[in-house]
Amino acid sequence: MTSRALRSFLFLLTLSFLFVDVSVSISFVPAAVGVIARQIPSWLRLIRASKFFSNMLNKFKSFFNMFKELKLGNIAKGVSNVKQYLDLFGYLNSTLHSNFSDDFTLDLQSAIIKYQKNFNLNVTGQIDRKTYNIISQQRCGVPDIINGTTTMSMGNSNTTPFTPVNNVSDSVKVLFREAFDRWSKVTLVNFTETASFNESDVRITFLELDGKGGTVGGADRNYSLGVGSVYLDSEEEWVVRGENEEGDVDLESVVMHMIGHLLGLGHSSVEEAVMYPIVLPEKKTELSYDDLQRIHQIYHVK
Repeated sequence: MTSRALRSFLFLLTLSFLFVDVSVSISFVPAAVGVIARQIPSWLRLIRASKFFSNMLNKFKSFFNMFKELKLGNIAKGVSNVKQYLDLFGYLNSTLHSNFSDDFTLDLQSAIIKYQKNFNLNVTGQIDRKTYNIISQQRCGVPDIINGTTTMSMGNSNTTPFTPVNNVSDSVKVLFREAFDRWSKVTLVNFTETASFNESDVRITFLELDGKGGTVGGADRNYSLGVGSVYLDSEEEWVVRGENEEGDVDLESVVMHMIGHLLGLGHSSVEEAVMYPIVLPEKKTELSYDDLQRIHQIYHVK
């Protein structure tokens, strides 16, 4: 039987962590990792974005029921949804935001090319089946491109104080400890568990985001304060230990991904990497060569 985390409208994990060995390499200086704090969404913005993404995926289903490749110059109902998706994750960088047309424009072609490059797809500039197959999957809610710069190299924000309700099982707490330990070994950053949610430097929160599917969570950091947060969608079918069934999400894999954001990593184009932004059925808790190469560039650990 699959063991699952408790689900409710809102429950907070008071298993939080405090940096106790803070060296220069983890001083949260924006220049060290190339992200400005105000550019990453707060938890409230993440909730709105996640619900928007979930609604968008439902529209994609009808859009691609009668699938055909679309390219520059085509006009087709549903193209506006693709534009909204690409804008949400930083590819389109449009000032129009929700006012998108169904025209396949040069801007859309450019955005698709960036997306295809990031996900190691054939660069066609067209909405083809392989591109749709990636777009239509669950994913991390952190943008791939921030302020015009691809981050498939980061995360941050001021967090609102909560009064925690700890409905989390011991097995989930152990899972978090083990995930932090894996990252600690490759960064030499020590983490200490604390029961004080509001006074901790890393806050872990289960929130109702966009329902089952869509975005599974996100992570952010505040460089000036040196704190970070992990947000997980409480409505997902989280698998704590055991085999995934269709529609399930492996909690440990997602937690590993989010801690990577806290430590300064953005998304990876390598499908085997923990920092790949798409949620795949395979459990991914061991750091890939790509993950190690990039984290060592930040923390200078050999």
